[in-house]
Amino acid sequence: MKGFAGTTYDEVPYMAAAFSNTHPEILAVTALLRGLDPPPLDGARVLELGCARGANLVPMASSLPAAEFVGVDLSARQIEEARETARAVGVGNVRFHAMDLREIDDSFGTFDYVVAHGLYSWVPPEVQDALLEVCARRLSPNGIVYVSYNTYPGWHVSVMFRDMMLYRIRRIADPAERLREARGFMRFLADSTKRDDSLWSILLREQAAYVEEATDWYLLHDDLEEENNPVYFSEIVEAAARHGLQYVTEERWGTPDEVLSPEVWKVLDRFAADRIEREQYLDFVRNGRFRRSLFSHAGVRISPGPVPERLERCRFRTRVRPADPSADPFAAGEETFVGDGGLSLSTSDVRLRALLHVLYDVWPRTLDHAAATHVLGEAARRVSGEPAPPLPVLQRMLQQALLAQLVSTHLLDAPIATTLVEKPAAAPIARYQAAHGDLVTNLFHQSLDLEPLDRFVISRLDGLRSVGEVEAELAASVAAGSLAPTETGRAAEADAEPAPKPVPELLQRSLRLLLASCYILG
Repeated sequence: MKGFAGTTYDEVPYMAAAFSNTHPEILAVTALLRGLDPPPLDGARVLELGCARGANLVPMASSLPAAEFVGVDLSARQIEEARETARAVGVGNVRFHAMDLREIDDSFGTFDYVVAHGLYSWVPPEVQDALLEVCARRLSPNGIVYVSYNTYPGWHVSVMFRDMMLYRIRRIADPAERLREARGFMRFLADSTKRDDSLWSILLREQAAYVEEATDWYLLHDDLEEENNPVYFSEIVEAAARHGLQYVTEERWGTPDEVLSPEVWKVLDRFAADRIEREQYLDFVRNGRFRRSLFSHAGVRISPGPVPERLERCRFRTRVRPADPSADPFAAGEETFVGDGGLSLSTSDVRLRALLHVLYDVWPRTLDHAAATHVLGEAARRVSGEPAPPLPVLQRMLQQALLAQLVSTHLLDAPIATTLVEKPAAAPIARYQAAHGDLVTNLFHQSLDLEPLDRFVISRLDGLRSVGEVEAELAASVAAGSLAPTETGRAAEADAEPAPKPVPELLQRSLRLLLASCYILG
């Protein structure tokens, strides 16, 4: 069965992955902090449009067993794979339908959370309109819609190169040949101007490098589909309004946009008549090319900004770690904290330092509001010698940590192990994905690509096998030659072959990695 576009998703399926930003918990806490009262997660009904192989929906359903999940996709092959995955891992609170989203009717009922990730920009305008209509008609009164989409102005240059590649491959039907010819064409264009230092030459080289490095499935479906229709942010907001939906916010508050200088914000406020215009001007400033937006029914009251008082309902997890975990947060001077993607922060604020140290100590678990504000209050009292500041002041401190992306907000405390036990257990969905060569979803609803050794180990962490039994199976596999005795489980390079690792050492290394990567249930 073909998709809306020319390339078949049955023939070349899109990568199967979980997207943490689409999880109902993230949607709920984001809406909560904007002043909405999102439906409770227990008992919630969740609809995913364009669910593909269920790699996003099945782990969601596994993590929220008291909720109900429904997935819809046009690809019959991928829907059958989704059903098989759900059956194999024993997830019974999810159903899948191979159908056109325009066929969704009243028999589906209403949903508290509707997710459309990676779909809106890759269908024709009339289907985009139908998608918003389905979201509006199927949304419960306090429900939340998540839609991701490509945006202008960032996509203008990409569309130009896309049109050039599509012109070159317009008579080619075979997906593999389309990929080869598109890559070769961009290499030719880049090479033809390689002695030129003009902006055009630089753009060509960058695009050639991009198409060369992109995975087949990504290039085929994100760049070379017949349909790829970016929009200006203001246009999708207007389209949603025609169906009775209103823009709420992006999927997480506290984004890099918050670090714009005060002078830039003042000018944006002067340009913008309302918050929608302000968001559109933000896209102009940052050359925005992708958004993950939340919508609700029109008329639901939305706060113009984050509501600190709503933090009382939240839990908190650190997104950074101390460069020196043994450092005294109350010592004079600055302390450095580091995070993913090269993030680094140095601060002398002992209140913030104390909070981040305590959150690091309990990671990957969370602190509730009472505990987090108590840490801030005690740190402030210790430094000043005065009574702890009032709660609103402490909440503003928390809000600043969120805006700086040092702390994340949550409604749930996932059952993640912090230490290894004799019979460790990973979620059934993770064990299944590891055994089948897919990306493997952790307990943060993140998909990671594990090495063969770690796939072997996690596939056996069923809570019934002891560590010793897993070690025996690993030793047998190494002895049989089906898994190399290296840290990755892959054969070592011929010119740099290290000494084989002992099996107990291999297993302990893998267990530590799986524990740190939040795969093991606590």
